[in-house]
Amino acid sequence: MSIVLTALSAALAVCVCITLTRCLHMLQLNSYFNSRYFDYLKGEFTFISVLSAFFGIITAALCFVSPVAALIVGIIASCVRIWYAVITHKGAKKRLVFTARVKRMYLTAAVLSIILILLGVFLPSFQTLIICVQSVLIIFSPFTAMLINLINAPLEGAFRRYYINDAKKILKTHNKMTVIGLTGSYGKTSTKHILARMLSEKYNVCATPGGINTPLGIVRTIRENLKPADEIFIVEMGAKKLYDIDEICRLVNPDMGIITSVGPQHLNTFGSIENVQKTKFELADSVKKNGGKMYLNTDNQLIADKAKNYDHISYSAKTGDVYADNIRCSKSGLEFDIVANNRVIPVRAPLLGMHNVLNILAATAVAIDLGLSDTDIKYAISKLKPTEHRLELKPFVAGSVLIDDAYNANPEGSKEAMRVIGSFAPMKRIVVTPGLVELGEKEYECNKQLGFAAAENADELIFVGEKRSVPLVEGAEEYGFDKQHMTVVKTFKDAYCLLVNMCDKNTVVIFENDLPDNYAK
Repeated sequence: MSIVLTALSAALAVCVCITLTRCLHMLQLNSYFNSRYFDYLKGEFTFISVLSAFFGIITAALCFVSPVAALIVGIIASCVRIWYAVITHKGAKKRLVFTARVKRMYLTAAVLSIILILLGVFLPSFQTLIICVQSVLIIFSPFTAMLINLINAPLEGAFRRYYINDAKKILKTHNKMTVIGLTGSYGKTSTKHILARMLSEKYNVCATPGGINTPLGIVRTIRENLKPADEIFIVEMGAKKLYDIDEICRLVNPDMGIITSVGPQHLNTFGSIENVQKTKFELADSVKKNGGKMYLNTDNQLIADKAKNYDHISYSAKTGDVYADNIRCSKSGLEFDIVANNRVIPVRAPLLGMHNVLNILAATAVAIDLGLSDTDIKYAISKLKPTEHRLELKPFVAGSVLIDDAYNANPEGSKEAMRVIGSFAPMKRIVVTPGLVELGEKEYECNKQLGFAAAENADELIFVGEKRSVPLVEGAEEYGFDKQHMTVVKTFKDAYCLLVNMCDKNTVVIFENDLPDNYAK
């Protein structure tokens, strides 16, 4: 019977590795932090988990009674888990990225599985116990992923140190390059793209691509994208806890810095808005130490409160060193005058939303100090394109228009997005949103306010997620929105099925935030 048990052990080993796919996917979405992944697990309870536990217990028990029956049940259970892993991965909004780190985690799982199989071969008296251990690893696969993450931690730390040191060596060879750091609770990615487009009129510019703003993402940009001829390096800096910005600053040593905003983002990890403010100003502290200048959005009170402590240029939609005048918004974009040092630059930008006025002002303030002419600035602004998934206009079903704001995830930006869709009246306006996340104790109230703003500016509301939509519905009802025009669905796919029958050439739809799979509920 040892051959049968060895075959069962091999089948379970394969199952252990493949069932890790879903777990590693969620771990990756939680930035490989076991603590954040554990918080996600608290709200995760599925039928497949119960079924898996049932089959695992039956398989382990049958080993003591009938190894052949255990093998049959084990293979069936393994097939079910493999099937589930495949379909969940295919249906994911953002699939597991098979990075080198993920591959190393799979390798660790394979090595552990092979060790267990070999122990069973050479110690047949323990074979049944080993199969029980394998069943436990499958039943508790989320915790197996966390265990593998812990086992690999020293190795990952070594890789991290090597890549960071290599990036620092590369930066030392660019001693004449100007490094511009850019952070904020919101607006940083759009501002980065605007600034890069503007400065490229005069300089060779490298910027962190897309929404990449983590230390290792920046390291990868330095190692793969930075060219010897680059004169400007624009670094977007993200943070979810204290000292995250400081870590990036110690890597790139910024000469100039922009803080676009301070607001209630990632409060579940920051703990308080004061910690958000302190973390964002870690950039200002680094720039000050390097003798550089900061560019601060003084329309934001939490920024204005600390601005006097730093050598800075203020920008504002109202007043400041660089400000906007004669602002006009339409469905085709923005028109306004940029006023700076007695210079008036009339500009036209094919972008939606008042917040983009501030983003353009931030970039212009830096561009002026770096010697760009009015003509360069005007031309660059006229050629701007919306950042992907941020108030991006697209054709949609049945000739309708889609405003893709799927990457917007902050209270102020979402309210502005509601004002934008409101400006499309008298077209039929439809809002599709699952609300906002990672706002700690403020999350319920912020989503309630979003529901109110959506009701104020739309004709149809589609809220995604039965639990998540509760404050959104409450906010819409508080406004007095007609319940017959408000629908709650489980997924974005369900929302799309509704939209197919609701849209025509006179319809505009906005996708406001699209949560990753670890916020599916």
